[in-house]
Amino acid sequence: MSDEALTKAPIAKQMQPPTIAHYCQKCMAPNPLGQEFCARCGTRLMIIVEPPAMKHDAGEATTAHEEHLLERLSILENRLARLTERLEKGLSLLLRQSENTHATHALVKTLVDALAEAGSINTADLERDWHARCEKDAATDASNRSRLKTRE
Repeated sequence: MSDEALTKAPIAKQMQPPTIAHYCQKCMAPNPLGQEFCARCGTRLMIIVEPPAMKHDAGEATTAHEEHLLERLSILENRLARLTERLEKGLSLLLRQSENTHATHALVKTLVDALAEAGSINTADLERDWHARCEKDAATDASNRSRLKTRE
């Protein structure tokens, strides 16, 4: 290659317009305009923007109002995705709590049965005392709630 060709190559690279990119909402990786999925993580990109020069049909030109609506939709989709994640976490916590409650109930039932077989407790008396305690706790909770309402 001649010296002239070597010196012109870097200049040609410098004269190329910079590529415009939009960023993935999940991993923040830059992606070229018009790309539907993120090149890094594969997430579907929420806003697909193409500059007017890339559009083939002049009838497809979007107005500022349409672009604003697309942005609003993207924001809502992002919020919906975050809400879905939070709901999934909440459901996971509820399921774990349910499993723990079930295990605790099984352990208490086993303990009561073992104590009843040993003759240490009377199950009818235990059940009566348990219901009385639950009613007392419910009454206490109701009075606490009514006091809080009067303070407000």
